[in-house]
Amino acid sequence: MALSVLEERCAAGWQGSIIAGASDLPDALFASRRPSADQEESVWPARIHDPHHEAFGSHLSTAEGERVLVRLCEGRRDTDHALRSLALARGVADLRQLEAVGYNDRDFPHRPLASAVWHGLLAMEQLDLEPFEPVTDAGWQSGSELPLGILAGVQAYTSDADGRYQGRAHSPDCKHRRPERGVSRDDDLVTIKELLGNKGFDPCSKCGGYAVLRLSQDQVAYYRAAHRLHSLTHQVHSAAARNNSTGGAELAAKLQEFTDLDREIAQAWFPLRKEARRWQQTVNALLGELPRSA
Repeated sequence: MALSVLEERCAAGWQGSIIAGASDLPDALFASRRPSADQEESVWPARIHDPHHEAFGSHLSTAEGERVLVRLCEGRRDTDHALRSLALARGVADLRQLEAVGYNDRDFPHRPLASAVWHGLLAMEQLDLEPFEPVTDAGWQSGSELPLGILAGVQAYTSDADGRYQGRAHSPDCKHRRPERGVSRDDDLVTIKELLGNKGFDPCSKCGGYAVLRLSQDQVAYYRAAHRLHSLTHQVHSAAARNNSTGGAELAAKLQEFTDLDREIAQAWFPLRKEARRWQQTVNALLGELPRSA
């Protein structure tokens, strides 16, 4: 049935459910979105650790997930089907609902999605949450206690979020837990807010214990901004401790970028107004710490 016919029926008051598979999705949804496979680019490029780099955090994004999927499917005929499966799976509120169907010849359950699609859905690594952790008492600031903002609700999938079982918690891609990769109904789903400061969480040293649902463009932008502000916080404290005004003007200029955020950006980053106020208070406090000459 053509989408135009469905549109007419819906406009006339029709209500119902549509059951569709990946192959039923219109080609127009993917023609402009399919990333080109760069033969010279690594499937897993080196991580960028400098928060002031414009590409910092991009490895966690949905766009990177699509690129990784295409590279993993390179040379295979099912790339288009994998992209379509990714589009459908992104609409699932809880990936644990994607049940396995039947068993293979080794008596392992068939997974509903190929491994490449799981890598498109999930970043098989952890967020660096140091900017959001509390300030320690020992004079050395490990965290900046920034608001989680739009990152609070990011989904994390793990085998054990609360230390209920013997052994470490593993991510859906960890080799330690089972041959088939991906999320299962036995996994735990928690948010980053719930995971932050969870003392019962005991992660595997190899995989980090969980994987996150890939971040949207706004989430990546805030993740990068929070790490930039965290880095500037350490620089300001160091300059204030030495009473060194050298470079103070440059620090002040960088901090000014985070004051009076554009209204649309502030609304995208901070679902709660109190979070936006806390961000602004942090920036103002740092500006007040700089030597007067700055």
